[in-house]
Amino acid sequence: MKCHNCGKEFSPSTVTQKYCSAKCCNQYTHNHDMNAENPSITFTCAHCGRVVVTEQGTGDRRTRFCSAVCEKKFWRHPHWEREGTMFNAPAWLLKKREKEC
Repeated sequence: MKCHNCGKEFSPSTVTQKYCSAKCCNQYTHNHDMNAENPSITFTCAHCGRVVVTEQGTGDRRTRFCSAVCEKKFWRHPHWEREGTMFNAPAWLLKKREKEC
């Protein structure tokens, strides 16, 4: 892999490693505007419907849920059923309901 700062080939010790050393990492963050690399994102939480605006430059990678609590609740309960209508229901559930009718 190539270092993002100096371009030197190196063997990363982790999957997310981008720089050959801590020195290169520090130089890169000092010389580049990290706010431009991590823009703010506006989205609606898939569980509670709250509008969320992430802070620019913080590395906040949320894009679907406002919190870990909302994400857990969303995946724990049948999220494809909303007020009696089918919303993104999996194919196996639709076939099961057709057989019941």
